[in-house]
Amino acid sequence: MLPPMRTLAQDEALRFAERTDIIWHQRWELAPGVFTPGVSDVAFLLDKAGVPADLTGLSVLDIGTTNGGLAFEAERRGAGRVVALDIFDPSWFAFDALAALLECTVEFRKTSTYELTSTLAGETFDIVLFLGVLYHLRHPLLALDNVRAVTGGTCYLETAVSDWELAPELRDRPLTSFYRRDELAGDSSNWFSPTVAAFEAWTASAGFDTEVIDAWPAEAPGRAMIKATPTAGPAEWEGLSYEKPVRATVDH
Repeated sequence: MLPPMRTLAQDEALRFAERTDIIWHQRWELAPGVFTPGVSDVAFLLDKAGVPADLTGLSVLDIGTTNGGLAFEAERRGAGRVVALDIFDPSWFAFDALAALLECTVEFRKTSTYELTSTLAGETFDIVLFLGVLYHLRHPLLALDNVRAVTGGTCYLETAVSDWELAPELRDRPLTSFYRRDELAGDSSNWFSPTVAAFEAWTASAGFDTEVIDAWPAEAPGRAMIKATPTAGPAEWEGLSYEKPVRATVDH
């Protein structure tokens, strides 16, 4: 059994959360009542996905960890092994400082979504968290193929979707918006935004059984969450396409 993560005193947690030298992307509860000041709410995403409150003994992979809030919360919930991935050094979002502060056992690997199989040497995980990453990737289908290869149990996927941009009669179609520069939220790292229908179709094509958990806001979604489990045998696309299944090593 892993040692428990260190519980911080409120004043210690508050001093850390108030640090201005850290790029805070995630809002996560460091100590009771003390939250980091990021915009991506870890509790909201995990609750929306329905990730179990008890992860005792399970292996968890967090892709695109940034500050590490999802990974640290998985360990806090009892996961037996947690691996966190990001393309940036662990110091960029203060992952290393947070890990040291919490005295946690989360393993960090600097890698891209396109290098999952080589980085993880074929290992699969009981739970894979792929939240808020897909729309930042220039090769989303390749990314989903690689995510499927490391999912041994359940994958939770969340992304920006483009239903809100479209006329109501188009929102049920598997369409995708492409942003050449910074047209989505003024962020030049945002490339694609599928409709909810396209998001589900992409995930199914990559070899998952899919369940759309939620898309919000309901009247014209801008975000969506899918729960997915790998299908038996080859992925759907492999039986339809002349392309050979490959694992690319390009950076994103």
